[in-house]
Amino acid sequence: MKYDLSRKPTRGAQRTLSAFSNTMFQMVSEQPFEKINVNQLCEISNYPRATFYNYFDDKYDLLEYCWYVLSEQVDLQQFTQIPSEKLLFVYFDRIYDLLNERYEWLAKVLKFNSCNSSLIWGFTEYLKKQTRKIFLSCIASKSQQAPVDVPIELLADHYSSTLLLVLEWIFFKQNKVDKEAAHKYLRKLLAI
Repeated sequence: MKYDLSRKPTRGAQRTLSAFSNTMFQMVSEQPFEKINVNQLCEISNYPRATFYNYFDDKYDLLEYCWYVLSEQVDLQQFTQIPSEKLLFVYFDRIYDLLNERYEWLAKVLKFNSCNSSLIWGFTEYLKKQTRKIFLSCIASKSQQAPVDVPIELLADHYSSTLLLVLEWIFFKQNKVDKEAAHKYLRKLLAI
């Protein structure tokens, strides 16, 4: 992404980024991601192509920003000091709630984009990377206090993959399950 997200965006930049991300969210619920092009994105969001290219390299770059926007709504910074097993369920609940609030939108997206599409794959890979990073830092800080028998990288991969496996099954494969049942599945799969 060409725009530096580490610094506070100006109001103009916030408006522009919001317009493009909202347009992308709208368009993926109306047609397959592969058929979306930059001209359509610019036309619907009322910005010229030059403005688009000031912020993004291509539509995939914008898509990555959209995943960033969604992941920001799952903010977990205040939970870094809790045990990794508890963090797993806090993080799971946050993502579950986020996807559950957007269930109708997600159903429309899945109507045009299969579970195997680059759109869904990109989202799950982005979430997996973020989840792994959170669990890795949490487990690493805890392992200094009490050593673990399993390499922390492997444990972080296992937690993040299992968490996303359950979420994918519920939301992307549309097996509507309440949060309590999902917790039960997660506990069973992780043997905790």
